[in-house]
Amino acid sequence: MGRSHDGGAESEVSGAYYDWTKTRCPERPWIRDYGKTLVMKFFLCSRDGAGDVDKVYLTFSQALDVARRIDNTTLGIPKIVYLVGWQYNGHDSKYPAWDEVNERLKRPQDATALVSLRWLIAEARAYNATISLHLNMIDAFTDSPLWDEYLAEDIIAKDASCRPIEGEAFAGMQSYQISYAQEWSLGKSQQRIDRLLAMVPN
Repeated sequence: MGRSHDGGAESEVSGAYYDWTKTRCPERPWIRDYGKTLVMKFFLCSRDGAGDVDKVYLTFSQALDVARRIDNTTLGIPKIVYLVGWQYNGHDSKYPAWDEVNERLKRPQDATALVSLRWLIAEARAYNATISLHLNMIDAFTDSPLWDEYLAEDIIAKDASCRPIEGEAFAGMQSYQISYAQEWSLGKSQQRIDRLLAMVPN
């Protein structure tokens, strides 16, 4: 049984299947009340048009220092910080994969960037900040580790001529649309989410 805490109000989640279509209400209202929270993004790293790292703006160590200074300025109000560019080679890099933390952001004393990310998540709590991750479930890039698998299993959406459907071009790289229904029916959406949750603490 899990217990969540939200601004003085606690709610329990049994872990059993919950059918919200019968109650028309979520099992619990929220874990974090965005209406009472300062929400922001930290832009950590950009990628270039070839898919490589373009520029590092903040390492994980520097991000913690920014969180500390913002906490001092805002007198300790609750904050949610979305890290942009935390994965692979920076912002929007290698979607739909989320499996690798950007090594350019790691602390020198840590073995991996994942260790550094977990450190940031834990340490930021002292500054009333919940660290979250900016990600994207709808786009795919040809340099993604998942590209060949998703293309073969028709998770990359295709037009009537069986060509992958283009999305927007981001920072010089063409994205392609994911078929949400196909990804979900094959269990791949859940696998992506489960792998991400296994990487980072709650």
